Amino acid sequence: MPQPFNPTHAVRFELGRGRVTAFGTEPRVLVPADALGRLCESAGEHGASDFGRRMGTEIGRRVAERVSSNASLPEMVEHLGGDLALAGLGSLGVEVWGRALVMTVEGSPLGSHGDVLLASVLEGAVQRALARDVAVVPIDRQDARVRLLVVSPQTAASVRDWLKNGVSWGDALTRLNTPSKHSG
Repeated sequence: MPQPFNPTHAVRFELGRGRVTAFGTEPRVLVPADALGRLCESAGEHGASDFGRRMGTEIGRRVAERVSSNASLPEMVEHLGGDLALAGLGSLGVEVWGRALVMTVEGSPLGSHGDVLLASVLEGAVQRALARDVAVVPIDRQDARVRLLVVSPQTAASVRDWLKNGVSWGDALTRLNTPSKHSG
């Protein structure tokens, strides 16, 4: 039986050496959220996506070490959410809409400007943890909560086009659950 996520001793502060580590990995840097947000804005969508996927790949590696590949969705979300929270990016949840998997993040200190970064972090983490090629698309934001759809890269292109052309996120999910209307 898999162990629940345990953050005990996950972050270590070595003040004498001026170093912070997480789960015994390479050193980390604590950065104010607004500074990270500004950096991502100036890097543009492509730069923020690359940065986020790199962060996510590291998270996914740690999750894969702790959780087997046949773990249940709640077990995977618990571990992925624990690492996301330790990174200071918010609280992870999941919604299942028919055949569509939607991740939710509440309380991200980056706000709506950080949705591209969050999507990229989750994309990298899921790809690494599950060894599957996925895309994560922000589909909705309400106050401090963002919804992010997990789909194949081909389907992501269709969903982005639908949203860009004014299709609501709910209607996009309906299209995904109606095979005759789904083109990706």
